[in-house]
Amino acid sequence: MINMLIKEVVLKYDFHARPCAYFVNQASKFQSSITIIAEDKSVNAKSIISVLTSELVKDDRIKIIIDGIDENKAMQKLMHLIQDPLEKDW
Repeated sequence: MINMLIKEVVLKYDFHARPCAYFVNQASKFQSSITIIAEDKSVNAKSIISVLTSELVKDDRIKIIIDGIDENKAMQKLMHLIQDPLEKDW
């Protein structure tokens, strides 16, 4: 049985259109289910509409929950995008 991974992190940038689209694009490359929880909202990290409408901004504290076969690689990649963003990627 595969255990889900949960990490809490503080955003270092606003999730406006371009970084949000890049984040969702990268999340979508993984087979695992990926959820973002912010305050009372839970959204699918692979849905651009869901992530954009969650209105995540710099300094928001979020949880990333990943469950699936490639969860370790997914968590590593997504934490890198959140903690060490490079605007050239957007």
